Amino acid sequence: MTAPTEISLEFMRRQLSGQSNAQLEAWVVDSLRNGLRPDDDEMGGWQIRTAADALEPHPPQQYLIDQMLPYPCLAIVYGGPGSLKSMILADMAVCVAGGLRWLDPLPSDDVQPGVSLQAVQAPVLWIDFDNGRRRTDIRIGAMLRAHNLGPDTPIHHVSMPTPHLDASKDSHIEAMTALIRRNGYKLVIVDNLGLITGNTEENSADMANVMGRLRRLAEDTEAAIILVHHQRKSAMNGDANGVRKGESLRGHSSIEASLDLALLVERKPGEDVIAIIPTKVRDFLSFGIIGAHFTYEHAPDSRDLWAARFFSEATVTKEEREVGVLRDAIAAECRLQPGIGQKELVDAVRDRFGGMPDAKVPGVVKVRGTIKAMAQDGLLQEGGAGNGRTYYVS
Repeated sequence: MTAPTEISLEFMRRQLSGQSNAQLEAWVVDSLRNGLRPDDDEMGGWQIRTAADALEPHPPQQYLIDQMLPYPCLAIVYGGPGSLKSMILADMAVCVAGGLRWLDPLPSDDVQPGVSLQAVQAPVLWIDFDNGRRRTDIRIGAMLRAHNLGPDTPIHHVSMPTPHLDASKDSHIEAMTALIRRNGYKLVIVDNLGLITGNTEENSADMANVMGRLRRLAEDTEAAIILVHHQRKSAMNGDANGVRKGESLRGHSSIEASLDLALLVERKPGEDVIAIIPTKVRDFLSFGIIGAHFTYEHAPDSRDLWAARFFSEATVTKEEREVGVLRDAIAAECRLQPGIGQKELVDAVRDRFGGMPDAKVPGVVKVRGTIKAMAQDGLLQEGGAGNGRTYYVS
């Protein structure tokens, strides 16, 4: 028979691993009868679930950001340098900590509002390995001021901590699990993934083990873990035409495979508007592109941020929508009449708009220019030359 001390120690280990009272009771009875078997040291901590567990009704999925960010989950937000990916995450984090609506409409008649989502209040932890203490303080402080939140807001942050987090080590993940549970964090943001992989090269298959540990961290803490990451250089240089946007996530394919949610942040140079594009959504409601407008002000006599936040903005302008409708009309006529001539195509498209209630008929020059652009973009196939050009849908 196994000594009571051995059973007590193993009982404590199983209890800490989260086994139910029924499982613990069954194990104690079995151990007292048959002794502590060697295989218990290896797989005894597994939480085996039954068909009855699977058939038991489960509560609805919980979200930190309405219908977008569930918990627990493992997510990545990525983009190129200067895309404002860390800033939009800081804005999201502050809204969760304050229980605010994320991406309120911009108070201006000149901007068409986009998607606005309610956040559920929960404690937040920001772990910075990229920007340093001063910059992290300033950024989070600026977001808090812009949202009129005070010093008691439950958002905590740590910058360049020692020991450095190494997600390739079980001991570090276990310590992180204890930290998150102890403080009740439901949203944890790590900036960035490339700095917490230890000796694991991000393009190697060994990243599957790193991501598996981070997945376990999310499950064991029942928190949303968001990793900041980068976009492939080829995609940033415009070499990704025809490639699925998710392929622009830098690193081994096991990174994307492990995720519940991946969001690509894109920003045109010099603009304050970004597009947040879902490139992977798993097991919960899908959503479209989210537009966000960055606003900020500097501290007096300084370049430091004093207040900063994002507002919602439609990702498609009125002019872009009109171009989209015109392109759809051109493609439709080419499908109806494959090989249609240029003049006949222009006339057919303008007639189509003329038959639409309240639709503005586009001018001949605009239709011709759009046809030419579609052919250059590969959306139409062009045959012939000059006035004898003909068009087909690609």
